[in-house]
This record gives sequence, C-alpha cells and structure tokens, in this order.
Amino acid sequence: MISSAAGVELSDPAREQAFDEIAGLESQRLFAVALSILRDEGETEDAVQETLVRAWRSQGSLFRADSPSRWLTRVCVNQCISRRRYLRSRGWPPLHLSERPGSSRDPGSSADVIDMDRAYRQLSLKQRAAITLTYGHGFSVEECAALMSCRPGTVRTHVARGLATLRKELKDA
Repeated sequence: MISSAAGVELSDPAREQAFDEIAGLESQRLFAVALSILRDEGETEDAVQETLVRAWRSQGSLFRADSPSRWLTRVCVNQCISRRRYLRSRGWPPLHLSERPGSSRDPGSSADVIDMDRAYRQLSLKQRAAITLTYGHGFSVEECAALMSCRPGTVRTHVARGLATLRKELKDA
C-alpha cells in the first residue's frame, strides 16, 4: 500500500489506476516539453517513456508531491538534459543532420521555421529548457528554477543569454 497526496492509502489496483490517470493526462504535455528541448521526435518519445518509467518506480514520491505535474516536468527536463549530453558525447547528431538545409528566403518554403529551428539548436540545453518552460509553458522563473534544480537568478541568466543568442542567430539568417 502507498499513500496518495491526500494521505489516503492506495491499494495496488487503485495505485495503478491513479498512476494511469496522471500519465494519461501528462503525456502530451511532457512530449511537448521534451520535444522543445531535444528537437527529435524519436529521442523525445524515449525521454517521455523514461520519465514515466522513473515515475512508476518512484510512485511514492510522485503521489506525495504537492504537484505531480511539476514533479513529472522536473524529471522530464532532467531526463532530456541527460539524454542530450549522452548523445552529444557519442557524436549524435552528425553535423550533416543537425543543420537542415533550406532556401533562405523562398516565399513558398518554411525558411522562417528552419531558421528558427537552426537558431534554437545553437542554444545550450539549459537555455532551451529555461526558454521553453518560461515562454512555451508559462512557468514563472521560480517554478523554472525548481524544475531545473537551480536558482532563479540562474534561470534568468539562461533566458537572457538564450534570447540574445536567438536574436543574433536570427539577425544573421
């Protein structure tokens, strides 16, 4: 038996049902967060899956958390950062895959999207996470700090430097 956030003991079937509900509600949001950090759908699926596996293994922490959504987001962000570091240490993605070619100003193309994607790839993982959580998902600086396991000032620095890099990269495009 395990306690829920409300302090009620949950039996195994009830625990499984509660976990399934949380996972079902949060999966799409976690996918969006992970995709914005990893920029690869396959790696994103793996990161979300690993997040849910870790949540399953740590159900006690998940159910005791004030906000299971926030707890899952923190695990997912950390998983994405760790996964990206691992992949980079193995030389992935190869340079020819990390930069997508595209015509710079063909009116019928998605050049602006490609330029933004290219610029976004220039950011560090922490800058991506800070910008995504702040602007993409509406978390406050303090919430981002808790999710990223750092101080609010560090989040502000990541956001400021990330935005400066984006401005520079998009101006040069």
